[in-house]
Amino acid sequence: MKKTLIIAALFAITIGLGSCKKDIELTPTTGVTVDGYFKSQNDITASLAGIYSGFQEEMVGDGSGKDEGYGGRYHYWGEARSDNFTASTYATYSVVEMATNTMEFANSAADWGGLYRVISRCNLGIQYYPQVPAFDPNVTPTILNNSLAQAYAMRAESYFYIVRVWGDAPLWTTPYLDITQSALKPKTQAQTLVDSLIIPDLTKAYSLIQKNQTPVIWNINEAAICAIMADVYMWRAGMTGGSPSTDYANAISWYTKLFAAKNAVTGTYSGTSGANLETQANWKNVFITPANSIEPIWSIYWDYTVNGCACIPVSVQLSNNPMQMDAGFQAKWKAAYKTDIRVAKTIDTLNTLNHINLLYKYLNLTPTSTGITPVAGNLNYNVYLTMYRLGDVYLSLAEAYAQTGDLVDALKYLNYVYLRARTGTAAVAIPATAYTTPTAMEDAILQERQYELYGEGKRWFDLVRTGRVHQVMDPILNQRNGTVDPITHILTPGTLGFIGAPNRYLSPVSQSALNANSLLVQNPGY
Repeated sequence: MKKTLIIAALFAITIGLGSCKKDIELTPTTGVTVDGYFKSQNDITASLAGIYSGFQEEMVGDGSGKDEGYGGRYHYWGEARSDNFTASTYATYSVVEMATNTMEFANSAADWGGLYRVISRCNLGIQYYPQVPAFDPNVTPTILNNSLAQAYAMRAESYFYIVRVWGDAPLWTTPYLDITQSALKPKTQAQTLVDSLIIPDLTKAYSLIQKNQTPVIWNINEAAICAIMADVYMWRAGMTGGSPSTDYANAISWYTKLFAAKNAVTGTYSGTSGANLETQANWKNVFITPANSIEPIWSIYWDYTVNGCACIPVSVQLSNNPMQMDAGFQAKWKAAYKTDIRVAKTIDTLNTLNHINLLYKYLNLTPTSTGITPVAGNLNYNVYLTMYRLGDVYLSLAEAYAQTGDLVDALKYLNYVYLRARTGTAAVAIPATAYTTPTAMEDAILQERQYELYGEGKRWFDLVRTGRVHQVMDPILNQRNGTVDPITHILTPGTLGFIGAPNRYLSPVSQSALNANSLLVQNPGY
């Protein structure tokens, strides 16, 4: 019974550690066993394609146009529970739960199975790539090391999502090759996952990746590894077992390494001024032509001619969007329409419904007074979701400086992004007297991150990481979950906020995962 798993076309191994069942495909019509695979450079290429494809589908979708189908987690995990979005009139029950803090274990976004599929593929690559040069001399040490670096980094990134969304979770670092091997594992503490797997994997990836190369931004590259590692240390600083002063210093160190890496167009990311960012006039190129912009670090490439409709849950394409811009945030940001160039480049300010929101940010469309819902026959677009970019890095670095007491450098990097976005009378640098304490500076930075990174899968994680979920979300949830008297129109606030329930910062473990693994326990609060 050993090593009986099959590698089907394009490395389509399935091990659903938390999906509906222990999904092990034993007898597909075409495929080879693991023992017959990993013999050539083409096998490595196919393996990496499988890793990226699995992650891409988890973040974006499966091309079906069904919002509760497989995928769309980029926005569900990073945005749906935040003050950026709320449930639209087209919302599924799962989206309503996320928007109202009433998530339960049957919620479609509570399933970590897709991430464990990616991890499974990474584990196979990490174990078997090193044997390929013995069979194929075309696999040079550089090719092998770059391939291993991507597998290590993608495993780390997948576990990083798991830690941020669920906290403690099972740890798998070796391939599941024997169906007699138990697939039952208890949870490993989140702190251990960060310290014993995520950080070591990224350290290994950075040591292996070829430096000073012009990157393909659709792939893990030198700068992407630095960005993920710095992000991990920013998150670690807020964990119970974190060491804030050391963690923020480590984040600054990794951002410094990132600046030495090359961007996709010309030169390095540098990090010395606002001129290293995409220009104000071309800000949208970061999202619609990222391979030709100096700012992107790592983006997800979704080609609708190959994959079908991306149908991200924040735009109208083959299906209506279940998420829409939060009314309170919309009013606040839209008031800056004349002074903040990002507003009109992100949302349809001429459409009073405003339920289409992010279609502008990701698609090259022009506002119209009647809205921008695509006409029949024109519902598909390529979508490039940003994982990391320099504007994000500048604001994270500013926060790290603020947390270490360096308000001068914090303000410098905040102003780089602030000034790039402002026009007219607002195009004036924030003075040093504006924010004189680390807390005030961090508040300003987080506000700028909300504007700059709107819809980029960051906001919920920012709120959790900085301990601001209760402060920001409870007043909003009181509104969303309240009832309005039909006669007096007086709101009776709801009672489903996060006060007294910090465990609900984590998502529930899905019922399918609990059914498949008897050693799992549900997260507290569910």
